[in-house]
Amino acid sequence: MKGKVAIVTGGAGGIGSSICRSFVAEGAKVVVADIDYERSNFLASELGDDAIAVEVDVKDEKSVSSIVESAVKSYGRVDYAIHSSGNNIKSPILDMKMELWREALDTHLTGAFLLCKLAGKQMVKQGEGGSVVFISSVAAWAPVPERGAYGPAKAGLNNLAGLLSLEWAQYDINVNTVCPGMALTPMTKMVYKRDPSLRAQRLKRMPAGREVLPQEVADLVLFLCSDKASHINGVSIPIDGGFVNAGFLPEEMVKLRIDDIQI
Repeated sequence: MKGKVAIVTGGAGGIGSSICRSFVAEGAKVVVADIDYERSNFLASELGDDAIAVEVDVKDEKSVSSIVESAVKSYGRVDYAIHSSGNNIKSPILDMKMELWREALDTHLTGAFLLCKLAGKQMVKQGEGGSVVFISSVAAWAPVPERGAYGPAKAGLNNLAGLLSLEWAQYDINVNTVCPGMALTPMTKMVYKRDPSLRAQRLKRMPAGREVLPQEVADLVLFLCSDKASHINGVSIPIDGGFVNAGFLPEEMVKLRIDDIQI
């Protein structure tokens, strides 16, 4: 990936930061785009000359346009666009206010649309192909109660990837989604420390007996952006240790690995 350039929205987050570090480790340049500029700047400083930080509101077209412009101004091109921005607003549908519904859908789905539209134009202009990856979720298939807009937004990402795979194959631009199960991010660790029983409850539904690690998600993202995945297009790949298949899983078949990973 030497000489290539990646834009990562939500780049300062638990999964996003692992993706940024992995791109740099493979020789790529990275635009760490996040609504939290302080965190994105801290990460970019850690990564050195191979990264720049840009503040972005993925719900705003001008803001998203600025990150594409920054990538071209700093590094001359865009080869990979990764949409990792997201939120997880708690509210059952009966109680969900319209502004919360819009906040969720706009952050996940509209943000992906805007990034694709603007970064995609740059890739098409360059004429050398490229890759787009959305960080979706197994919630696209297995809805999460009291997270009324989260699952629908993630399902929308999967469908958008399928649509773009058809429209952009002619430009050699692949579009796929990665769908983590419960990921052991810093935010998840904080929740577990507040409620230790929650982790044990969730792990009972995970055949692998543990959460997915942010680095494992990053590894899959980089594979999908690599030449080895050039014929993978329009698919949504779960990375969940078998969680989405576990509806009939007896608890005694789960080998809990709760002590394997320190939180």
